[in-house]
Amino acid sequence: MRIRTAARRTALVLTGAATAAAVAVGCVVAAAPHSAPDAAAPSAARQTAVEQLVQARLAVLEGQADRAGRTAQLADEAVLEHDTTANRAAADRAERALATLAAQQTPELDGLLGRLTALGVHVGAPTADGAVVTTAALVGRTKALRAVSFARKQIGDPYVFAAAGPHRYDCSGLTMRSYQAVHVGIGGHSATAQWRTAKRHHRLVSYAHRKPGDLIFYGRPGAVYHVAIYVGHNRMIEAPYPGKRVREVPVRSFQRLSQVGRPA
Repeated sequence: MRIRTAARRTALVLTGAATAAAVAVGCVVAAAPHSAPDAAAPSAARQTAVEQLVQARLAVLEGQADRAGRTAQLADEAVLEHDTTANRAAADRAERALATLAAQQTPELDGLLGRLTALGVHVGAPTADGAVVTTAALVGRTKALRAVSFARKQIGDPYVFAAAGPHRYDCSGLTMRSYQAVHVGIGGHSATAQWRTAKRHHRLVSYAHRKPGDLIFYGRPGAVYHVAIYVGHNRMIEAPYPGKRVREVPVRSFQRLSQVGRPA
């Protein structure tokens, strides 16, 4: 079953609180050159203030991405359950809203990171799962959500060995195309190659800290025979094997590797 992309766009606007936070960050940064002689080396207090503002802004942007991604997921699921004109239109709007959000967030996030770098402020503190939280990582999150949306649109397409779309896929062909749709390379048309690429680029994360968009691998390290894309709620989308179609199913534990790949 497929959802056709509509030409209509849906605009998303920043909340007042988000704008205020962004302005505050800009004011702190702009004030630096006019400070006392130690402006070239920002004080610890100033750095702390900037970090707090950036973290507040990141929380706003992350909330926007989560809401848009969840809306797109629910809309896609509604089409799979009831393929009606109204549901397809709603899914198209939700997908375009998610794409618009990513386009809106990217320049602002890059700008925030650039200003912080100029101040010498480091905000890349590791999180509990070992990931580094930066503005670039948040841009990657919106890409991961869009990759999930792409994969979900292929549900119902037949499994064909060595196929990578359109309209037919094998396991690694589906994950590769899902990320190519958001301009992220994950290592080519091979489950093992995708695992090795994630390992080489330090993109392997504990399965316990999985997030939507992560790649779930089956087999053993260095010899992976299957890959799927995690969509949340302990479910994944996969192109399983000959005779089956692309589907969304609960994550299987048998022969699942203990780490997932996080391409974006």
